[in-house]
Formats: sequence, C-alpha cells, structure tokens
Amino acid sequence: MERTASGRCTAGSPETTVRADRMALLEEIAAFVREHKEILARYHRYSMDDLKRIEQECWRLHDEACSRGACGTVGELVELEYLIGRAKEMKAKRMEGERGPG
Repeated sequence: MERTASGRCTAGSPETTVRADRMALLEEIAAFVREHKEILARYHRYSMDDLKRIEQECWRLHDEACSRGACGTVGELVELEYLIGRAKEMKAKRMEGERGPG
C-alpha cells in the first residue's frame, strides 16, 4: 500500500485502477493476437462469418485500447487487422474458384 506525501493511501486511487484496467486490456490483446496470428496459414479452416467475427473483435480491442489511452500499444492489432483482411481475400478467391466459371 503506497502513501502520498500527505499521508493518504493511494491503493484504491483511480490512477491505480486505470493502470490495472489498461494492463488487463493489454493482456487480452496479447492473448487475442497469439491466438489468431497464424490466421493466413489456417484461413481455409474458417468460414467467412468466422473471419468477419474475428475482424470485428480485433476492431473492438483496437477501439477499446485507444479509448483508454493505450493507442500506441496496438501495433500488433493493426498487423492482425491486415492479416485478417488478406485471409478474407484468400477465402473469397478460394470460394470463387470452387464455384468455377459461370
């Protein structure tokens, strides 16, 4: 438990809570990126709806980080957003190829 110069306890201060919330969010982002970083290699295992859902979750995490002042820490999410977009393109091409010409 920390004390300020005035002797007041800062254990439950809003700053401490914000920092803990931000750290929890950063861990959630890291876990999400670890889970989905190989999305291009496994894109064929996902439906287009799955890819869209993962993309929406990625955007949600990005927006949440920015709203909490941690926007500079979401570089991994930006890269993952790009990979998801590429996976969606590859999935669309594969689905188009399976249908064959008209």
